[in-house]
Amino acid sequence: MDTTLLALLLLFAVQSVVSLTRPNFITLKDNGYTGITVAIHNQVMEDEQLIKRLKDMFTEGSKYLYEATRNRAYFKEVTILVPKTWSSKPEYELPGGITFDNADVIVAPPNPRWAPLQYTKQYEGCGKQGVHIHFMDAFLTDPNTELYYGPLGRTFVHEWGHFRWGLFDEYADPVGDPDNYQEFYFSPSTQSFEGVRCSYGHTGQPLIFLPESLAYRHCAGNSYIGYEDGCVFYVSREQKDVTASIMYSTYPLQEITKFCDVDGQDESSYHNREAPNKHNRLCSRRSNWEILKEHEDFKNGNNPATEIGDQGLVPSFTIVQHGEARVVLLLDTSGSMKNDQKFLKMISSSANFLSSIVIDGSSVGIVEFNFQAFKLKELTAITSDSDRDELLQALPDKADGWTAIGDGLLKAIEVLSTGSQDPKGGIIMLISDGEEKHGADSNPNPHDLPYVADVMDDVINSGVIVDTLAFSQGASTLLPSISKATGGKTFFYSNEPGSNTLYDAFAATMERGDVIDADKRVQLTGTSWSLASSEERDGSFFMDTTLGRRTEFSFSWTKKNVRGIDVTITTPSGRFIDSSYEGYGVDTSFRILTVKIRDIAEAGSWKYTVVNWYNEIQEIAISISSHPASDDVDPIVVTSELSGSVTDFANGEPLTAFAEIRQGFSPMIYANVWATIERPAGYDPVRLRLLDNGAGADITKNDGVYSRTFTEFSGVGYYGIRIDVDNNDGDAIIIDSTTAFSKARPIVDPDQAFNLPAIGGVKIPFPGAQPEEPTGRPAPSFSRGTSGGSSYVKELPAGFTPGGDYFPPDDVLDLRVKQTVFSQSTVVLTWTAPGDDLDNGAASLYEIIRAESVLAWQNDSSPGSHRILNSTDILNGSISTPLDFGNLEEYTILVPIPKGANVVSYAFVLRAFDDAGNPSGFSNAVQAVLRETIPQPPSQLGLAAWEIALIVIGAVVAALLIVLGVAYLIKTHKRKEVNVEDTVYEVNKEEGAGGTSLTKA
Repeated sequence: MDTTLLALLLLFAVQSVVSLTRPNFITLKDNGYTGITVAIHNQVMEDEQLIKRLKDMFTEGSKYLYEATRNRAYFKEVTILVPKTWSSKPEYELPGGITFDNADVIVAPPNPRWAPLQYTKQYEGCGKQGVHIHFMDAFLTDPNTELYYGPLGRTFVHEWGHFRWGLFDEYADPVGDPDNYQEFYFSPSTQSFEGVRCSYGHTGQPLIFLPESLAYRHCAGNSYIGYEDGCVFYVSREQKDVTASIMYSTYPLQEITKFCDVDGQDESSYHNREAPNKHNRLCSRRSNWEILKEHEDFKNGNNPATEIGDQGLVPSFTIVQHGEARVVLLLDTSGSMKNDQKFLKMISSSANFLSSIVIDGSSVGIVEFNFQAFKLKELTAITSDSDRDELLQALPDKADGWTAIGDGLLKAIEVLSTGSQDPKGGIIMLISDGEEKHGADSNPNPHDLPYVADVMDDVINSGVIVDTLAFSQGASTLLPSISKATGGKTFFYSNEPGSNTLYDAFAATMERGDVIDADKRVQLTGTSWSLASSEERDGSFFMDTTLGRRTEFSFSWTKKNVRGIDVTITTPSGRFIDSSYEGYGVDTSFRILTVKIRDIAEAGSWKYTVVNWYNEIQEIAISISSHPASDDVDPIVVTSELSGSVTDFANGEPLTAFAEIRQGFSPMIYANVWATIERPAGYDPVRLRLLDNGAGADITKNDGVYSRTFTEFSGVGYYGIRIDVDNNDGDAIIIDSTTAFSKARPIVDPDQAFNLPAIGGVKIPFPGAQPEEPTGRPAPSFSRGTSGGSSYVKELPAGFTPGGDYFPPDDVLDLRVKQTVFSQSTVVLTWTAPGDDLDNGAASLYEIIRAESVLAWQNDSSPGSHRILNSTDILNGSISTPLDFGNLEEYTILVPIPKGANVVSYAFVLRAFDDAGNPSGFSNAVQAVLRETIPQPPSQLGLAAWEIALIVIGAVVAALLIVLGVAYLIKTHKRKEVNVEDTVYEVNKEEGAGGTSLTKA
């Protein structure tokens, strides 16, 4: 077998099923999950109780998961990463490839969008693994958590459903699904209005919260005509006839032990396909178990049910802690690096890394590989400028020979093991421009050196992290897999003007350890220019108020070991900085010009001017960075992911870019975010605007995660991504709400819902209180530019030609009913327009289908079995002229209303076609309900006060006569909901008691 192919097969075998480029070490083998990582943020205070609660959560959750998965899975091994700010202990081990940024579970300051509750960050859709589960420390340690939200183990298994298997919430969610939030729906099956729930057997009451009097009352209306606006389905604390679903109500309800299923033999866990919740919307109304059975954990009979005793379900725990960063530069000095100034650029960026980027206290070693690997410098602790100078002098000075990558990896591990050190957690920065080759074709391995395939077991077992940089399109196709297998990241440098990934890749190594926020380097901008002789060019960027310390400008050139450029800088106040400035330095041996700003850099717009002093064209690389303005100011940061380090374009897989913008853990919404994608085969880069609109590739609206798919492939090779962000002309907002949203509600009786405490300084909201819009503050003027990583396309579709139509329009997953008008027989539908190719361009045609019900569509999804709408059905909107992707479509539909009906419902679904006739998948199915009368709250009925009083008195008398009959009807009625009553739960202040009691009025 070909060596390269063997290596790829080996590497992919050790990779997780997760598709994102972020590393993941979770595996499920013999029913036990191993490789689960928990990381505690360095702003969390040291607390042994927190460690105990984490262990308790996993131990309890393991047994619950085992029961919920029908004896198929449990938590076996968990690693907890504590920050360097905590005391070190002899029992703490080194973390290997684990970092805070790639952990599966994080304990960190809260995201105000969700606080005080836990949440799972999900970039991708149904069935896809999430990014991480986020807990605030107070949620784990405060005893009120379990009192109001149930056992932590159960809570964690609910989040594991999101994180591992790509499930979504089955309750009405005003936070995670605000545009589609509704508490009730009309069920054609029961011909009545039902509360959103799963399974169907959950009992509850239609209540409305009265904030002005801190009271609840039953909603106006009933199950036959529906309820007034603002009514919520208030789940009862006692449940008898349900065992599911964990994705609906996990918390204090002991009866809930299952994920919902479509197995009709167990009605207590039967999936409610009618309910309009986020899971049904994004998962085509499939049950939790239908998704689980398609996941690699359980697909094709993987991990069948096994009997394991309680003791066997208890996880083992390892606690780890980072030491100071240890980095080995593994540099390709093969003969091909002499071409196109690649060697010079590599050495110049290495020198910039050693002189400016490496944090004091870190250790760095240097290894080169060509014919074989050579150690150029042992690990050297950086404590002074003289240490940096020693490393600079050890950089290689020439390039020649072959490309012995495997031998280089072993030599780098040897350097990390100097003095009997454990290499675990060490970082290898591997830069290479070619495929692995040890000799001429006539004598392919004259020195009998190991190939990558031969050493990968040793590399993985050593616990090192390997970041790789593919230097031009000729770089080895193994690089993405090496990084993925070790917890590293792959970068791509095209060696073309405009690209500056070299600096980004080096800087990323210093973010792999446990660096406190105040010490984190923030890339403001990075690019490269090709300047003719004597050409002068200006650039600019915006320095925001969150940054300013240790600001540095770095410029490098490519011709001769003489000064080849001149740089002047203009501050926001108009002051000029030139070669006379104290922080201005030139190193001709490495062709670097740096300007280090003393004190705090001025906020505002900065300008820099570069002049090429050389008599030929030369390339100028530019990198500008800064650090947080103070220890107590969180910087605005940009992180990015791609859908995969390898993209399977041959089988119809696109490349999706994700960028998250936040200050601390507060998401930034309405920012201006662009991705620039460099392409192989000489094609120009493509710019895409990433969106946080909850449509296309974006799963959740306004969560600070911006997404978009890329479809304009040009051939086999590396696709490098660059992310640029600004404040969108002042429109960007940083969410800073201090009041919690009504997400997962604490399940308490309504007469006990008023003394809810705070958790972590955030008060638990009243169950059923109407959700508040997120509040925030305007983001300062800022700019950021950073590498988004890279992805490799190894194979093309048959007959591929660049620019061909290889993707249909994207599935519409945000179809919703905006309005219904009974008197006019109209339904207004709205959705985000898809593109011609997924979420790019504009589709050519819509097909809108009306069905009698959601279940009718689910049972027969053939358009011909239902009504395909035509121009006579559509009062507003044109199916032949779809808008460009991202625009909001709004169509007014005429529907029939049977004579004598006072409630009518229909289901709608649609799909889009592109100009080649390729159809998208069907959209989410929505239900439109037209009501002749919408109940109004008592205060809006137009009655005088004395009339209301008489009605109340009469109602009390009447209640005495009918109470037994009402009770009988409730017990025997097929449905589980309670019809409208006049009960009001209110707050009474007891004089002298110093407290509050609750009574029914």
